[in-house]
Amino acid sequence: MSGTLLIAPAWLGLSGLWTLDAKGKRKPVDAEDIGLSEELADRLEAWMDAFDAIYEEDNEARSRFPDAVEQLAWEAEGVALTEAIRAELGASWTVTTDLNGWRETTQP
Repeated sequence: MSGTLLIAPAWLGLSGLWTLDAKGKRKPVDAEDIGLSEELADRLEAWMDAFDAIYEEDNEARSRFPDAVEQLAWEAEGVALTEAIRAELGASWTVTTDLNGWRETTQP
């Protein structure tokens, strides 16, 4: 398997992994769908759980990390996950990340 993978968080129930077609259209996928190891899948799930924990269901625009330190730690883990996924999938995959796109949906 090969392709283009985007790592971008999305609220509630999504893995944060997206394959991109030739036109750039996103399709959500799970870690198992692209053959990631169980260890890396568990790490990705924990990272997404931390993201889901900040979700404000009643007012999505208020969804924020409690402080800059927590947000920076979460972003650092996202970068580390990207590198680990890139290494595990190999050269046949292009792996990119968007750790800031979710903020566009939470603008007041």
